[in-house]
Amino acid sequence: MAYNIDAIRSALTKGDKTAAKAATSDKPKQAYWKPTVGEHDLRFLPIQSSTGEPFQEVLFYDKKELSERRFVAPYAFGLPDPIKDQFDELRNSKKHPGGWAIAKHLRPKERYYGVVIVRGEEAKGPQVWEFSKETRDMVYSILSNKDNIDEDMFSPEVGYDFTCAVTPVIENGKPRTFNGMPVKAINLQARKKPSPLSKDKAQAKAWLEAVPNLEETFKRQCKSPDELVELLENFVATLTNTTKPTESGTDHTEVVTGKVKASAAEDKLDDAFSGMF
Repeated sequence: MAYNIDAIRSALTKGDKTAAKAATSDKPKQAYWKPTVGEHDLRFLPIQSSTGEPFQEVLFYDKKELSERRFVAPYAFGLPDPIKDQFDELRNSKKHPGGWAIAKHLRPKERYYGVVIVRGEEAKGPQVWEFSKETRDMVYSILSNKDNIDEDMFSPEVGYDFTCAVTPVIENGKPRTFNGMPVKAINLQARKKPSPLSKDKAQAKAWLEAVPNLEETFKRQCKSPDELVELLENFVATLTNTTKPTESGTDHTEVVTGKVKASAAEDKLDDAFSGMF
């Protein structure tokens, strides 16, 4: 035969991957809104949610000891999460009397996401806004107020715009900063009268169709059990300032009926944590 079938198959597969990558790169990136100091009028768009809440909660592991960059906690989406398992064990286990001192590094932080149309920035279409629990509670308090409880304030037809006032937090006469960034105070108030999302019904329809599925987006970002165990091992090595040798072929986890099966890597983690007390 003048040609290699396996080579042909490999070339076809490579072509498919290249085409898929090109198709993905052609997709417009999701716009994120970061409020600046001043007043902004915006409209919250309804999102898909398995909980029925208008905002998407996402838990992040956000400690430098674990990773330079924060990452999604899989357990919040019903996925295996060895870090959460280790956190619970350290926090509750009697064999680790000082467990909380270590567990606090494994505690996730909650953030919330909504999708908004920012007035004056309509050309950008739906933008994703990340905010704190305090901001979420502020909006939820408005939505659940006795004067608003019978209305759908996020309705595209008869909902309400919100005014978002952003001011710098002043501390000892100077703007307060965190990690070198200015800290801002957010205040949200609903406008007095309802209004349509857009007077252009076609435009409103296009915006609603462009709302991303936040739950699925963050779920896809979750790391695998193997990756999480590796992060835990590095975390232990960092805290103990030692590097523990690994046996080839033993560091793995398996997903069995939605749970993480105990593995040699997890046994080593347990031994490592035990040795820290």
